[in-house]
Amino acid sequence: MPMISMKELYQDARARTYGVAAFDVINYETIAWAIEAAEAECMPVIIMLYPGMASHVHPAAVKAITEAMAAQTKVPVALHLDHSPSWEVAVKFMPYFPSVMVDGSSLPYEENVALTREVVKVAHTMGIVVEAELGHVGSGSNLDDFQNTDKFTDPQVAAQFIEATGCDSLAIAIGNGHGQYIATPQFDFARLRAIRAAVDVPLVLHGGSGTPDDQFSECVQCGMSKFNLFTEVNKRMGDAVKEQSQEVSGLLPILSRIKPAALEIMRHRIHILNPNGVKAF
Repeated sequence: MPMISMKELYQDARARTYGVAAFDVINYETIAWAIEAAEAECMPVIIMLYPGMASHVHPAAVKAITEAMAAQTKVPVALHLDHSPSWEVAVKFMPYFPSVMVDGSSLPYEENVALTREVVKVAHTMGIVVEAELGHVGSGSNLDDFQNTDKFTDPQVAAQFIEATGCDSLAIAIGNGHGQYIATPQFDFARLRAIRAAVDVPLVLHGGSGTPDDQFSECVQCGMSKFNLFTEVNKRMGDAVKEQSQEVSGLLPILSRIKPAALEIMRHRIHILNPNGVKAF
């Protein structure tokens, strides 16, 4: 089927209570494997590009590959730009992505509002939807980043932020962090439910890698819709490369041998995000 819009995907996910895995990709194989994993689980998937990865794979290539592969599968596939750090970066990538994120969460609140509002203003004239972030989703390698509740998203401030910016979805901080966690995260589900009750836009979890399965499923039941994943998939593939490079030489045989490892972790995460057994088609 043709690529699906993020709005349509979010509407279905919220109506039928499932979460959508969003995988950051780095080449043709990671795009293809993410879609193959989604098809095996009969669930949608979001293909994402982090702007810093554009030196490895051009955004035009990501768009073309994703469109071509989406046309050959029955599952819904959406395309998204992850973590634009500025207005300039977000606008630069808009010709390639129907959905973009602008991350002003490290800025003072008013500056985050101003940045997000300006990105939304441009994006909406082009029919592009915008994900923003409020609260501090820092690093899983820093305990304070994901255990200090002062850095978590405030439900009422989230409502004010959405009204002030017009953003279409919101990444929030509830005890999550990017990268590998040095301790098991304990998500604040009461806060998540309060945010869900206070706002009407789809909610997003960054820092999904390493999250215990039960917490992933509970996030879905509490109304979270999009779950970003990269670190654990990247690590699993890296470990597989180390193992296989001892047995074979050459990139092609190595790629073919690490594919099962990538599919296994991708399928597992997609499956966990579907606690109610929904079928996408």
